[in-house]
Amino acid sequence: MSEENRKTLNVYDQTAKVYLSNSIAHDAIDPEKAKRKSMNLKVFLGKTFSPLIDHAKIFEIGSADGETAKYLRRIDFDVTASDVADDFIAEIAKKGVPVVKFDAMTDEFPGKYDGVLAWRVLVHFTPQDVERLLVKVYDALNNYGRFAFNVINRETREVDCEWVDFPGEYHMGAERFYCYYREEDVRAMIAKTKFRIIDFHKEGGDHRNKWLVFVLEK
Repeated sequence: MSEENRKTLNVYDQTAKVYLSNSIAHDAIDPEKAKRKSMNLKVFLGKTFSPLIDHAKIFEIGSADGETAKYLRRIDFDVTASDVADDFIAEIAKKGVPVVKFDAMTDEFPGKYDGVLAWRVLVHFTPQDVERLLVKVYDALNNYGRFAFNVINRETREVDCEWVDFPGEYHMGAERFYCYYREEDVRAMIAKTKFRIIDFHKEGGDHRNKWLVFVLEK
């Protein structure tokens, strides 16, 4: 685990309750936009994981409030949520979703899965962290299993990486590490594995290019 990732996880462990309340405040600023983003994610998840076997086992890395895992469970997937912060884990458990304390860099996956999801999680990973995680996820997937993740597009930022605590509803009271990626660099990292890319698109932001979204298949 990189020092950047470790320190950022410590921030979330200490400020998870702030994150949860800030997420509610953020969605309240523009409820229609929040609803639209939620629906787009649900459509993406259905498209990505529905071709898998019935009751496919899905593992989510960094589940935070557990809403995504809860949705996947509602549409009949066998979902395991995870996070490192105890307050996140407690919030997820309240939603009736199976959850484990899990650090993607230091812990072994608790089983084999048909799908793995890391949504808005790899923003806190260095390139070396990402490369390590790709290998770990590949090994944790069953044959033809899928890994869906997104990263922030470097083309929308002025630096490669930074420590930042955002203002307004994103304010956490402590800086977190963010790393931004060019599409070609992510593709190069994937090419070092046995994964194949089965879907890619850009989304979000004013120009619909803030996030690079990848779906890989083993």
